[in-house]
This record gives sequence, structure tokens and C-alpha cells, in this order.
Amino acid sequence: MAFNSPFVIDSLYCSEDTGEDHFVEESCFNKSNPFPILLEQDLLWEDDELSSLLSKEEQSQMYNCLQTNGNLAVARFNAVDWMLKVTAHHSFSALTAVLAVNYLDRFLFSLPFQTDKPWMTQLGAVACLSLAAKVEETQVPLLLDLQVEESKYYFEAKTIQRMEILVLSTLQWKMNPITPISFLHYIARRLGLKGHVCWEFLRRCDQILLS
Repeated sequence: MAFNSPFVIDSLYCSEDTGEDHFVEESCFNKSNPFPILLEQDLLWEDDELSSLLSKEEQSQMYNCLQTNGNLAVARFNAVDWMLKVTAHHSFSALTAVLAVNYLDRFLFSLPFQTDKPWMTQLGAVACLSLAAKVEETQVPLLLDLQVEESKYYFEAKTIQRMEILVLSTLQWKMNPITPISFLHYIARRLGLKGHVCWEFLRRCDQILLS
């Protein structure tokens, strides 16, 4: 059965609430110990490391679509704004937010935008954020607890799970793309940043990316 069948899309609907290539990124710090631990061999990256990152990076195809489709641009803006608020609410990492937006953009680009189903983008945002959290976070809230920060629509857990399968299928299970954060860790190592300086550099870069 084709996942892009309109019957599959319609089965995901939940009424509005009436009350209104494989690449694993490694962080050079963890949440329990925010100060990076860099070994000497971490600074001895091969010269072709940057070329490898660039070769695996994929150009986002959403930009042109957003320029020509005002409805899609508004829907995406609201979805990304909601995901960033939930990321802050649950203290998710910047990488989780970046991955969630990456999943959403690739998903929205792969399917025709349906103006008669405004809830679809929000459901996609919930599913993409849930998947990103499962990839990156050590503790992931329940699907119902993920829907905070003034969600316009609320979905049952089974509905979100079906959307997760649709997203995974649409993205062909490529859930570890190259992101800007991949380059930040490369730059930090090449500059030989250690300790608090490395942590502060990455923290500020994360803030810029999320803004």
C-alpha cells in the first residue's frame, strides 16, 4: 500500500481541541558534565574530514517552495516555532531541534501541501520532533506530554505513531543527516578548543542556529 494514499492521510486526522546516508553525530560534551572531554587523537582529524562532511551534506530543497507557496511558508513557520518552544520546554539539545526541523522540511517537500488539512503540518511537526528526540535524547517524554506550548491541535498517541511510520517511510529511514552542528564540532576540534572555551563556543553557536 502506498503511504501517500489520501486514505492514509485522512486516517491520521484528529479533530481540533475545542478548548482552543548513515552518519552519527557525537557531542563533545554531555548533559551530566557540560565541560568537553577531548582526547589528543580527537585533534588529529584527517585532512579529508571536511570533504567527507561536504560530500554527505544535502542541499535543502524547501527554500524555493517556501518562496512560492505562502500557505506552506506560514504553516512551516508555525510548526517550527512550536517545535522550538517544546525543545526549550523539555530541555532538549540543539541537535534535537535541528534534526526535527530537517525531518519536517524533507517530509513537507516530499508530499503535496494540502490546504484543506491544516492539522497535517502540526501532526507532522509532533511526529518529527518525537523521532528526533528518540534519536538524540536519553529521556523522551510520552507522546501526549510532547504536545505542550499552546498546541492548536491535539492528537492521540496511536495517531502520532502512524505519522511517525509515514515520516520514516517518506525519509527512507535516513534519520542522521549532516547538519550545521556536524561542522561546528569539526571546527572546534580543528581549532584545538578544549574545556570551557569549547563548551562556550558550541553553546553560543547552538543559540545562533536556534535563532
